[in-house]
Amino acid sequence: MQLRHARDAFLLARERSERAPALVFPLESTVVQLHLPDATHQLDRASFALVPARTPYRLETMGSLAPLVTLLVEAADRAAARREYAPHFQDTTFARVAAVPRVLARTRWVDELVQRYLFERTVCGRDDSPAARFLETELTKELFFLGKESLDRKTRSSAVSEPGDVVARARALLEQHLFEPLAVSALARACHASESTLLRAFRREVGMPPAEFVRNRRLEEALLLLEGGRYGASEVALRVGYASLSAFTVAFQRRFGVPPSQVVRARPVAKDVLPPHGRPPVPRPAVRRVRTRK
Repeated sequence: MQLRHARDAFLLARERSERAPALVFPLESTVVQLHLPDATHQLDRASFALVPARTPYRLETMGSLAPLVTLLVEAADRAAARREYAPHFQDTTFARVAAVPRVLARTRWVDELVQRYLFERTVCGRDDSPAARFLETELTKELFFLGKESLDRKTRSSAVSEPGDVVARARALLEQHLFEPLAVSALARACHASESTLLRAFRREVGMPPAEFVRNRRLEEALLLLEGGRYGASEVALRVGYASLSAFTVAFQRRFGVPPSQVVRARPVAKDVLPPHGRPPVPRPAVRRVRTRK
């Protein structure tokens, strides 16, 4: 898997065409416009794009700096995913997935895979380590299943909404506007449902109301930022929507069991720590997050 890590908005704006399917991931708070021959799509932290091989495209951003990762999915990556996940991973279906441009939901697991892969390749400089190869296989597998899900939705003959559609739309909207003020009434209108229907369905399928879901997701993003080591607790608190460090500290400690000041920069994760397909990421033990007091 080829990796390109760019920050210069001027370089991103140049038209390009890749020899293999390209996955485009904005980093941090970057928002980019993906210009394709027949369409334009907006990408942010809640989404990523699949650009087919030999399809010309360019990226446009508002600022001069635009952290962004591009991954080229090569034949070796597909072969590794096929070996690992046969018979569920089929080359014919992957070819259908990769044949047209797609904007896909950036799940929590996909985001963590990208962050770990970037760390392994750019910070640790380990291009061919077992962890890097495993992450490449997982990213290819996730692309396959997300793309297959997209194919299945497009080929459904019935236009009747399924019971989970309201919650799926609500979660997608919340992820897209994660750090903006939450208004349940506006969310319900956007989902074409009453407030009571939305709240009831959200509690049934997610296990919590939308406000708690947003709070937990913001704290998860805060944990990623703190583990990245680039920002201090005060700046992270502001970035994820807290007006004061004290309120952020209380919420963070209640969620993760440690205060923000005791989160340490993430280290490369060994292959056997990463979960198999279908399971959520294994929470890191507290010793990885907490500085040992002398």
